[in-house]
Amino acid sequence: MAKEVDTKGYVKMYRKAQEDEVFKNPYAWQLFTYCLFNATFDSRYGEVGTLITSKKEISEDLNITRPTLDKFMKFLKENKVIDYKSFRGGIGKTEIKVLNYKKYQDSSM
Repeated sequence: MAKEVDTKGYVKMYRKAQEDEVFKNPYAWQLFTYCLFNATFDSRYGEVGTLITSKKEISEDLNITRPTLDKFMKFLKENKVIDYKSFRGGIGKTEIKVLNYKKYQDSSM
């Protein structure tokens, strides 16, 4: 789990999400909620809706293989739920951005 995220808060879940293709796929849904739970929610800590972690850490946290993780990261990207980029040069980090994070989590909705 991302270390810098405050785990005392909550995230919103709309019932309408059940109609989405992401919800209908258990691995994709698990990965999406993982990203949502671990994304930065306050601009004081970085860009809202993003997390920087490693694929190794996500694989271990979700108890899935790297090929499975890669498959469902690609699925979420193709469905315009997340975007991500991996950093090369030995640091092994990946930045994931939950697209429409503010729409999902805006407290005024």
